[in-house]
Amino acid sequence: MNNWAYLEIRHSFPKGHDIYKLWQKCRKALQKTDKLVDPQFAESQEYIKEIIQAYDALEADLNKFAEIDPDSQHFRYPVNSHGNPIVIDKRLLIELLHELPELVKRISYNLNGISTGIYTILQGKYDALA
Repeated sequence: MNNWAYLEIRHSFPKGHDIYKLWQKCRKALQKTDKLVDPQFAESQEYIKEIIQAYDALEADLNKFAEIDPDSQHFRYPVNSHGNPIVIDKRLLIELLHELPELVKRISYNLNGISTGIYTILQGKYDALA
């Protein structure tokens, strides 16, 4: 949300819980912010190596999580919107069960870092306007 404030995006935030769609919107806004904050760095090899690879790694983690819970319903509700039990692919869940805590930790760590960075950038913009 802070990123949308920085970019002065006025339309409403996307509805739904599709992790992949939400990440695509988020990533697009982050890369736009990167270019506005430091256009020269955003075109550099260092940016591609560090930032784009970090976004790619986060996207891979989000995609792996989406394999288990694509619409963020499985871990929140016992039934879907039609009252049918939510079924998790047990083979996939067992395969990822040992990896899930670390996966969630990485996603959380990266999103928290992004959020902190965007907040700092937004505060700088507000301070400059004051």
